[in-house]
Amino acid sequence: MKAAQLSVDFSFIKVGTVGGVPNTIAQGSEWDNEIFASAGILGVFYNEQVIDLTGMSVEQKTFYPTSFSVQSGPMRYAAPGSQGAGTMLEVTFITTSPFDIQANYRQGVVDFENFVIFPGSIGSIQSFDTVVCGEWSTYTSSTSRDLAIELYPSSSGRFGSMEPISSDRLYCYRLIFAQTIEAGSTVYGAPSTKLLLDGQIGEDTDLAYIMRLRRDYILQQGPDED
Repeated sequence: MKAAQLSVDFSFIKVGTVGGVPNTIAQGSEWDNEIFASAGILGVFYNEQVIDLTGMSVEQKTFYPTSFSVQSGPMRYAAPGSQGAGTMLEVTFITTSPFDIQANYRQGVVDFENFVIFPGSIGSIQSFDTVVCGEWSTYTSSTSRDLAIELYPSSSGRFGSMEPISSDRLYCYRLIFAQTIEAGSTVYGAPSTKLLLDGQIGEDTDLAYIMRLRRDYILQQGPDED
């Protein structure tokens, strides 16, 4: 076994009024909100990245995850703010098969209740087996200041199977849900973030490796709706 670390970076995002259109991505070219904005849903943004594991796959190696961490910059903000201005929810995760954001959130119908259906949970159409690791966090505005510029962490949780990985790529996602903020703020944003996945690279028996590849193939054929 050989120790290894996989990582993925997500850029910061700043949302504001651009060309007279509010709730537009002002900075953060990696981010998108098209599937939600086209449905008239504001304040929902997503960022998709890929970790290429082709070299490991060619050598028929397996990555065994042991731990992960989500590291981000120091500040979320909303301006102008007000006491109890709202909550920002962030979800960051890695899967072994592509994640259909629109389908998982009920064809674009997003509210706070169904948005917290995280990938692999009851109510999600994504199989838990494809979700390697993930973390969600909520940030709320200050209730002790008239101008609640900075958002403070209020709750968080983790999820994922941490199953061994034989896939040739990993799909990485970061979503921000700020619908309760966008109604009262003209500008808001979140810092850049890095997700680190620590583990070991080793070899399976031929049978175990083939069965793991077969499972990955089956899971990638479509969403699990059971």
